[in-house]
Amino acid sequence: MPRQKKQRLKQRKDGRYVAFYKGMPFYGYTEDEALEKRAEYKRKEQLGFAGYVTLSEYSEKWLKIAHPTVSKATMAGLTIHLNHLLKHLGEAFISDIRPLQIKEVYSAEYAHCSNSYIKAAKQLFVALFDSAVADGLITTNPARQAKPHRGEDGGHRAITEEERNWILTYCTDHRAYPAIITMLYAGIRPQEAKALDISKSVDFANLTIKIAKTVHYSGSNSYETTAKGKTKNANRTIPLLPPVEKALKGRKGLLISGEKGTPCTPTIWKKTMLSYKHQMEEAINGIGRRWYGRTKEQKKLMEEGNLPPWVEFTVVPYDLRHSFCTMCRDNGVELHTCIEWMGHADAKMIMKIYDEVSDNRSQIEAEKLKKRLFHVQNDVQQTEKQPESVDS
Repeated sequence: MPRQKKQRLKQRKDGRYVAFYKGMPFYGYTEDEALEKRAEYKRKEQLGFAGYVTLSEYSEKWLKIAHPTVSKATMAGLTIHLNHLLKHLGEAFISDIRPLQIKEVYSAEYAHCSNSYIKAAKQLFVALFDSAVADGLITTNPARQAKPHRGEDGGHRAITEEERNWILTYCTDHRAYPAIITMLYAGIRPQEAKALDISKSVDFANLTIKIAKTVHYSGSNSYETTAKGKTKNANRTIPLLPPVEKALKGRKGLLISGEKGTPCTPTIWKKTMLSYKHQMEEAINGIGRRWYGRTKEQKKLMEEGNLPPWVEFTVVPYDLRHSFCTMCRDNGVELHTCIEWMGHADAKMIMKIYDEVSDNRSQIEAEKLKKRLFHVQNDVQQTEKQPESVDS
C-alpha cells in the first residue's frame, strides 16, 4: 500500500496555518498543530462528542461514585486534591486537557509539599481520568503522562540535647506539656495524642500506654475519632517511661483538650502549640519577644554590640516522634521492637527517615570498632612473637 502523502497547508498572513473539515477551520502556528486539531475533532465526532464535558461536570458525581465507603476524613482529603485540579482546569473540556496542564497544577498547588502528599494527588488524578477513558470521554489518560516534580522528603529531625533539656526544665505547667512529653518519650503521632484518653489508655500499674484510637480531620474545624490508624500496626502498646509517667501521674481525661476539657479541635491544637512555643521562647531568652531589645539593659547591650541573638524554639510535634525513634536506636532497642513501638508497617520508614544516626551513637559505634581493631591487632602481634617450634 503506497504511503499517504502528508497534506500541505497554506500559511495565512497572520502566520497561522489552517486545515478545513466540513467547512470548519482548524488553526495552528504549525501545519502539524492545525492538522492535529482537525484530527482531534474527528475523534470527538466518532465518540459522539462525549468529550465535550467539562472536568467540573464530570467530577461532580465521580468522586462519591468512585469512593462510596471512605470515611469523612478521607473524603475531605480527596476533595482538597480535586479542588486543586478544578481550580485550574474545572471549566476545560475533558478531551482538551493535556499532560502539561496537569503538570502546571502540580507546580502551582504542590510546590513545597511532601512526596507522599503529591503521590496522593497523582493517584486521584489518574483514577479520575482513567474513569473518563472507561466512559469513552477520552482515548488516553493525560494524568498518567504528567509526571509531577519530586516533593520534599520528611522535614522532621531529632531534637538536640539542649532542646531536650529546655523541654524537661521549662513550661512544665503548660497545658501542652503532657502531650509534648508523651510524644517525646512514647513516640506517638500528633493525631494519636489528640485522641488519647489518659484514664482509659494509660496503665500506671503495668507501666504501659495502649494506643487504640486516632483522629482524622473531618472538616468544619473538627476531628473524627476512629480506631483505624495510619498503618495496620498503628494500634499498639508502648512502655510507659519515667518522664511520661511523671508528667501524667494524677491526670485524667484527654491528653490534650480545650481549657474546659472539650475535645481537641484544629484551632485548639494550633493555639495550644503556638502558646507553648511563645512561653518556651520567653523562658529561654528570659524575656518576651515583644520586649526583646527594648528594656534599658538590653538597649545598652545593643549599643555595645553585646545583645545576644533571639533564640527561637523551632521544635514541632513530629520532631518529638522522630527524637523518640532516634533515642531508642541510640540505646540499642532492637529494630523490630522499634517498629512495633512506632506503629509502622515495616522498617522502610524507620530506616529512611526516623533512624537518624546521632553524634552520640556514631561515637559509641566508633569506640566499639576501635576496641575490636585493637584486639585484632594484639592477636596478630602475639602470633608473630610466638617462637617457631623446633623439631626434636
